[in-house]
Amino acid sequence: MKYRADIDGLRAIAVILVILFHSKITLFPGGYIGVDIFFAISGFLITSIIYPKMLAGNFSFVDFYKRRARRLLPASIFMTLITLLVFAFIYPPNLFQMLAKSATASLLFVSNLYFWQTSSYFSPNLELQPLLHTWSLSVEEQFYFLFPLALFILTLLKFKKNVVLLTVGFACSISLVLAYIYAPNSLSFVSFYVLPTRFYEMGLGALFAVHLTHKPDAFSKIKYLREIGFICVAIAAVQYDRYLAFPSFYAVLPVLGTLLMLIDRSTTGFLYRVLSAKPVVFIGLLSYSLYLWHWPIWVGFEWLIDNTSALNMAAYFTVTFLIAYLSYRVIEQPLRLASFYQSAYTKPSLLGFAALLVASVSFFTLQSNNRFLQMNATGLSAYNNSLVSEPYRDRCTDTKRLKGQFSICTVKEGVDAQYSILLWGDSHASALMSALDNFSDRFTIHAMNTSGCPSLVETRRKGAEDCYFHNQFMQSHLLSQTDRYDLILDVSAWDNYIEYGLLETDVSQVEEMHAALQRTIAFFEVNHLKYAFVPQIPRQKTNIPRAFFRHQLGLNDQEEYVLRSDYDIKLKRFEEMLYPSKNMIALDSFFCDDEKCGGSQNGEIMYKDAHHISVTAGQTISYYLEGEIVNAIEGTGKTLEASAE
Repeated sequence: MKYRADIDGLRAIAVILVILFHSKITLFPGGYIGVDIFFAISGFLITSIIYPKMLAGNFSFVDFYKRRARRLLPASIFMTLITLLVFAFIYPPNLFQMLAKSATASLLFVSNLYFWQTSSYFSPNLELQPLLHTWSLSVEEQFYFLFPLALFILTLLKFKKNVVLLTVGFACSISLVLAYIYAPNSLSFVSFYVLPTRFYEMGLGALFAVHLTHKPDAFSKIKYLREIGFICVAIAAVQYDRYLAFPSFYAVLPVLGTLLMLIDRSTTGFLYRVLSAKPVVFIGLLSYSLYLWHWPIWVGFEWLIDNTSALNMAAYFTVTFLIAYLSYRVIEQPLRLASFYQSAYTKPSLLGFAALLVASVSFFTLQSNNRFLQMNATGLSAYNNSLVSEPYRDRCTDTKRLKGQFSICTVKEGVDAQYSILLWGDSHASALMSALDNFSDRFTIHAMNTSGCPSLVETRRKGAEDCYFHNQFMQSHLLSQTDRYDLILDVSAWDNYIEYGLLETDVSQVEEMHAALQRTIAFFEVNHLKYAFVPQIPRQKTNIPRAFFRHQLGLNDQEEYVLRSDYDIKLKRFEEMLYPSKNMIALDSFFCDDEKCGGSQNGEIMYKDAHHISVTAGQTISYYLEGEIVNAIEGTGKTLEASAE
């Protein structure tokens, strides 16, 4: 296939969109579609190269995979090794273990499957994984393994063009249907990461390539295809955002836009001149190295500096570009040439490098990086304790995602229990199980928690349809068990849903939360169910265990806290939303003094991230919470007052 400078220009657009999105610059909130542009280009170009050879009978799988390996692997493997070595000195063991495992998955071309299995609403640490971006490389590599084989079989059987088009088109249709059915939400991310739901993005490119192989001038008389395609890509980049259930069918727009730009082979017009301009083409040539290095550099930048000032951002972009350029010139370009591998020193050098890589990955996977950290045992122990998962989480949270069905689980079955309570909520309720687990045997405790789903009646969360069914299930259960529970403890990240704009509504988020709370209160009271809401604890500005770890390394000397006055505003807002009900158990006294709400209390880390309590905090508040719940049930304290006034 003849070289086209405008395709490198299109690669430049793709990588710029991705880098801006990952660096949290909101100019293009849908910048992640840069990956989909790459997918579309890959499907189109690979098919354009191999399909004519298959028709001519001179296609070689060995030659194809050699070229792919020389093109992709050297720079990727080198980036993986350097990332492992650098982060061994700055990462805590829990994050580094994930990094070592993801390195193994990346080298085996299955990092997309690894990140799918470890992804969920409750795994914010995923964004701190320096090799997270390799999921898309694994998807492409899996495509390179499977699609050429399928296309070769079709041509070997001498199927005509229309049969090939129908077969590939049918596969794309199945892929699109699967992408829609399994669209990512707070319960499952399978559609985002796996080849079957991403195939249509590359498969559509293959369709165009097959058609153009037989009819090269098929689209030559249609004007402005490049411009129309660019508009499609621009709309997606500007209108999409991170809350979209992507890819689903939404990826069709940027993919088709990309393909329209690819099939327009005209060499005139303003857009063509822009895409073919030397600076733009230069970025396109660097696009693979830029993609490889931008993410681990960004993760390291966030971990070490955690400050996105203009100067720091300029430093990030400069370092990323320089390292990508060096990678391109020193590794990517020389090692993609067949002549490089003919030297007498090449094979021993490559074998030695491979041995070093395998030894490094194996060592770090088995031993972690404890020996490389400059941290005392006490500090490391406190950090590790803050990350301990709450008891019963695997059994009592996200049961739909993990087991395929909603279910009520038992946290505690008290011996001759006096009280029976039901915990209903999202991941904040799940975190609170660390407190409930320490209750005395006079309690029987059941729970039903789904991460990212507000525990409210008739309420929907954006991009998470299953949240509605989660709450429907809970309502049905409560209606069938109205005499079973002495108290319903309703716990969710109320402030988060409002401030991140996560509720589906035609009014403001505050108004919708108010209405939803009132609907839920009405449901409880009509059905004679005793209840108590737990307000959200103060949300910190940063991940508290991370800030603690960075402090131990001497990278951060500031105390992490939010002002008590700022938290009081949110607490008062929640109280007003409940009014006239006063059924509320607040935990602010454990997290705040008169002036501030800190991330640590008496030397203990109270959070497992920026807004979920740690197991240590749960144990601290357990006795108080048990007493307040008894008061709520028996009506002997001030926790609950009559709703009607």
